[in-house]
Order: sequence, then C-alpha cells, then structure tokens
Amino acid sequence: MSSKKDILLEQVITQYLKSKEPIGSESLKASCSVEFSSATIRNHFKTLVQEGWLTQTHSSSGRIPTYAALKNHWVKSIDPKSPCMVENIQIIKQSSYAHDICCIVHIYTKNALQDIINIHNDFLALKLERGYAILAYNASLERFLHELKNLDVADIVKIAYQVRAKELLDALHNAQESEVKRFCVSAIYEMLASTSNEEVFLDIINGYCFDKLQNGIYFEDFLPKNYLGIVQEFHTAQGQSGQILVCGKIDRDYVSFYNQLAS
Repeated sequence: MSSKKDILLEQVITQYLKSKEPIGSESLKASCSVEFSSATIRNHFKTLVQEGWLTQTHSSSGRIPTYAALKNHWVKSIDPKSPCMVENIQIIKQSSYAHDICCIVHIYTKNALQDIINIHNDFLALKLERGYAILAYNASLERFLHELKNLDVADIVKIAYQVRAKELLDALHNAQESEVKRFCVSAIYEMLASTSNEEVFLDIINGYCFDKLQNGIYFEDFLPKNYLGIVQEFHTAQGQSGQILVCGKIDRDYVSFYNQLAS
C-alpha cells in the first residue's frame, strides 16, 4: 500500500501536469481523496523536497515536481510494451495538437524476406514479398541473411542497425514500403536550441528512430534532458498498423493524451 507521502506526491504531480502551476498545501488538501491536515501536508512537502522529489521556486510559492519525480511517475504509469489501439490516425493527430505532444507515426505494409539468391558470387538478390533488393555479394552476409528469412523488412532493418550492416540498411531502406506522418513537430523545436541535438531531431522527424529504438520509454538515453519519448506499436480499427513515437516535454499530460486516443 502506498504511504501518505507517496499519495501526496502523486497528487502534486497530477495537479501540476494539469495546471503547470506550483501546488500549495491548501489546494492539495481540497483535492485529495485521503484526508490530510495542512500541517501534515507541509511536513510531507518538506520531506519530499529534502528527498529530491519536489522543489520550491520561491519561498512563498507552492511546490512543483522535480525531473526525477516526473521521470519516475511516467515509468510507473506508461506501458510501452502494450500496443496502442486507436480508432484511426486522425485521433492521434487531434490528441497530439491538443496536448502539445509530437507524434511520429510509422505506417508500414508487411514485406517479408522470402529468399536470398546468389547471382554468380557478384550480387545478392533479396526476394521480398513486394519486390527485390540488390546488394554486392558477401559470403558472411549471405549466411547472416539466411538466418533472417521470413522476417519482416522492418525487423531486419532494426537488426542491421544493431550490427552496423550499412550496405544492407541502404538496400532495405530503398525496398521498405512505409509511410511516415508527423504531427505537432513544434512541440520539440526547442531541442534545436543546442546544435548537439540536431541529429536526434532529424532521426525523429525522418522516422529513423524506429530503426534504432525498441518499444520502450526513453529519456536522456536518446533525448535531451527534460524530454520524454515513448515508442510502441499501434493498430487502428481500419486495419492499419505500425509504430508510433510520442515525444515531448516531460511535464506534458501524457495520461490525458492516451485517454483521448482511447475515447
């Protein structure tokens, strides 16, 4: 069972995500489902500040959650391993702009590797469900590709990134049938304030992030500090499927964003 201190912290985070304003003891007392005295709240506030979960911007103001608190909150609240079920792509667009959260939607058509054909030890022809990909012959690559038969091109691309097989990547990118839609890119424009973030920004808007990242939640391991990224599969009622990157400032209301997707 959560302690009173944990309950208060979650209440502060929930209120802050909605208002983006410091939360005071009186407003928190009024909104809590569990009864607390103002003195108890102030004592817990003091402890949470000392532990690094809350901070106070001015001596007379309320408290706001720290980056560490928000990061911990989203790790506990979001399950990126579960597919995102939506009515259609339009609802993703609407929720994206409504919450100032960038969404990159990668819609793909299944295209499995069916066979590998050695052409006189000069070329390898990769027979796909939808067309062919050609690359220069390499004996090690040929053996490697035979182990990947029947996998979808999207999965092979991820593996190629991991083993840094550049020629294979180039060939498959040309053969990959997919569509990338971008919504509310302005939500991540501030990344470009630092030139060190340009590559990450381009990976996001061009959809290259889907080749490099597994389904999961990402913080400083991929994004600049104070940003959050969620990669997961999605399916629509119309039968479309693919992956979605949900990305924005860590203090955006992602719970409300996902609730709108499910409505």
